[in-house]
Amino acid sequence: HLRLANCSQVSDGASAMILASEEGLAKLSIAPADCTELVSYGHATSPLGQVEDLTRLDNAEAAVQEAYRGAGLKAGDMQVAEVHDCFSITELMMYEAAGFAPFGGAAALAKDGATRIDGRIPVNTGGGLMSFGHPVGATGVKQILEIHRQMKGQCGDYQLPSVPGVGLTINMGGDDRTTCVTIIRNIG
Repeated sequence: HLRLANCSQVSDGASAMILASEEGLAKLSIAPADCTELVSYGHATSPLGQVEDLTRLDNAEAAVQEAYRGAGLKAGDMQVAEVHDCFSITELMMYEAAGFAPFGGAAALAKDGATRIDGRIPVNTGGGLMSFGHPVGATGVKQILEIHRQMKGQCGDYQLPSVPGVGLTINMGGDDRTTCVTIIRNIG
């Protein structure tokens, strides 16, 4: 059963992000070493209320696979991830959708410490939605910013032991009926 502590608090928020080419960075006098690169993305949508299996995030899985194909990467290549965790169980389901664990294996992955800050695939290093709040509309950009900050060594007390070179974000809405995934690479 889900209790209040298993649910993120929904809050207001806004965000913005600058996407620029190398030429655009030069015009803005921004060094590429200060940036991260959006390598690939995946997006999937499905009708509301038409979920075949409530134990799987099939839409998220489809978006993840599209992003992996676009980047020429796989789950084992990811060094950090930020996943949508509107409920505690959702984070575990995202591990499976991302391919970090087989179906039914997410709890064991977390229990083994693989998703901790010093684990094989650190997930939600800044605490995710459960600790940050869920600023609807700003969540996806916050996830990308978290990966960027880890890649640039800007996370202070919760900085990963080694700076990651590639990371994944998964953001969803409407009970996994709209999902957007990004793969980000550290440059510089």
